[in-house]
Amino acid sequence: MRLIGVLAILVFSAAPALALTCRTDKLGTTRCSNGTTYRTDKLGTTRDNHGNRWRTDRQGTTRGSDGTTYRTDKLGTTRDNYGNRWRTDRLGITRGSNGTRCRTDKLGTTRCY
Repeated sequence: MRLIGVLAILVFSAAPALALTCRTDKLGTTRCSNGTTYRTDKLGTTRDNHGNRWRTDRQGTTRGSDGTTYRTDKLGTTRDNYGNRWRTDRLGITRGSNGTRCRTDKLGTTRCY
């Protein structure tokens, strides 16, 4: 899974609580409107400003220090270990079984509602 995939999953899974906007700057730091920031190091570990971290293994499974696990199947559906799933449609809208809807605009801003 690419870096953007890991960040997207994290943003999508955090979105149900409120409307959320996230943007990645030129240095690669993603800042969200809820105050959370994400940064991925050269080894591929993504960390947030709350002490959590996520890493994707060779098989494409992303595991978090908070106990979350994410896996994307061959059809493009991402599932976590809590029974949630996310899928992006042809219009670029990612819809989650937990009620999330997210879209990234041409400027790279992701908005979830």
